[in-house]
Amino acid sequence: MKQTKKAFTLFELMVVVMIIGIVYALVLGRLDPKQHMKIVKLDSLRDIMMQRHKDGQRLDLVLYDNCKKSALLINGEWQEKMKINLKPEMFQNITVYKSDPFGHERKITFTPEIIDDRLEPVCFKYTVYPNGSGSNYIIAQKEKFYVFPPYFEDVNVTESLEEALALFTHEKEKKITFHE
Repeated sequence: MKQTKKAFTLFELMVVVMIIGIVYALVLGRLDPKQHMKIVKLDSLRDIMMQRHKDGQRLDLVLYDNCKKSALLINGEWQEKMKINLKPEMFQNITVYKSDPFGHERKITFTPEIIDDRLEPVCFKYTVYPNGSGSNYIIAQKEKFYVFPPYFEDVNVTESLEEALALFTHEKEKKITFHE
C-alpha cells in the first residue's frame, strides 16, 4: 500500500488568504463607528449622539444652510471625516423651545457657528457635554412635541405643548395629592 501526502498548494493558500483579506476589509470598512452617524428620527438623536460620546468630550451636532447641511464638532473642532446621514426634512419646520422659571415656553434662536472657516447661520444645534448631559429642549414639529431632558432620561414625545412643558419642568412629579 502506497501512502500519499495530502496538502494544500502554495497557490491555494494564497487564494484563501486573499479572500479572507477582502472579507475583512469589507466588514471593517462598514463597521467603523467614527466615520458614520445615522440619524433617522428626532427622538433617536440623543441616543445616537451618546454612542459617539467619550468622557470629557463635548459633541455638537450643528445644522445649517436652512437645516440642509450638518456638521459634527468635537471639543469645538469640525470633524471633516465624520459622515452624518440625516433626512433634511426631519429638521424642516421645527420650532425649538425652552421653559422659563415660570413654566412658560420661549422660542430659541441659535447663534451662528464657525464651520469650515466660515460663519454659518445655525437652524439647530444639539450638544452632549463632557459629563454626558445634553441640550434640553422642546422641539415642535407637525403637531408633535419632542421633550429632550437635560440629563440621562429618554426623549419623550407628546401631542400638546402643555404636556411637553409639564414633562420638561417635571411638573407631574411636583404635584402632591393629600388623602383625607
